[in-house]
Amino acid sequence: MTMLQKQTIKNPIMQYGGEGVSWRTLLSSIHNLLSPQGVSCLVCGKMISAIVRGYPELCHVCYASIPWIMKPRCYTCGRPVGCPDCSRQSAGSRNFILNRSAVAYNATMREWLGQYKFRGHEAYGPVLSRIMGWAMTRMLRELATEQGGISIHFDAVTFVPISEERLMERGFNQAELLARGAASVSDIPLLALLERTRHTEKQSFKNRRERLHDIQGLFRLLPDVAERLESVMQQPSHKPSLRSRFTSQYNATRARNSILDKPSDTPLTLLLIDDVYTTGSTIDACSEVLLEGCSQLGRKGEVYCLTWARS
Repeated sequence: MTMLQKQTIKNPIMQYGGEGVSWRTLLSSIHNLLSPQGVSCLVCGKMISAIVRGYPELCHVCYASIPWIMKPRCYTCGRPVGCPDCSRQSAGSRNFILNRSAVAYNATMREWLGQYKFRGHEAYGPVLSRIMGWAMTRMLRELATEQGGISIHFDAVTFVPISEERLMERGFNQAELLARGAASVSDIPLLALLERTRHTEKQSFKNRRERLHDIQGLFRLLPDVAERLESVMQQPSHKPSLRSRFTSQYNATRARNSILDKPSDTPLTLLLIDDVYTTGSTIDACSEVLLEGCSQLGRKGEVYCLTWARS
């Protein structure tokens, strides 16, 4: 072997076009040519360098911006900070046991929901649904812990309805999409049980007093709700009755709404889904109507709520 050949082997630079090009650079270029094109982040549009487990549409930076609610401070509404709504003396009792939310409703989450809900960016749908599934898993774990480790199961999942005008405008109900994400976690039946009695302007443009006024008489049971609930009641029950530290308060509210003297001792437990919890007036009004539906079947009712975001 000549001296020139030895130098060529030792030096990983090959002469090409008068310039030094390393084997590593050449192989990297070939790899880039043969590899599929990168995927851009759904939110920021930058190329995704590493896949986030469970959220391949997001880059690490955008995923890290999600304000997960890991431990709610208010047991009733699930707010992660101090809650003036539940602590004020005029708050009164709720028609639902408790609410839990996946994320805090900050500017980033408002933009994400707005992209899907108002701007027709359907690619956000699966991401929001998976976030809801995560919240559902945490909620079931929390309730099971309260029951001493006994697994919890809801009889059915339902959702806050939107008006026909809004459905025609958007083409979908975002609460129903989120409900599908929650129901898929534990294979719980998803039932449409409610409808709106009239069309109202967007709640996001109203203050607390306007929300409370507009919500009166806004929801009612679907005509065939009895048949839908009976189909769930006929299924073998494999769940214990859900209880919480607010059960006694809830039972008092439930007793006022009951139209039967002796409903069944086994409660019908429903999970109500909505996108954003602001004052709680919407899910409370829906819960009241759902309790009436349960009592019409001669059953006690328990309504738990799960929302995508808590403001």
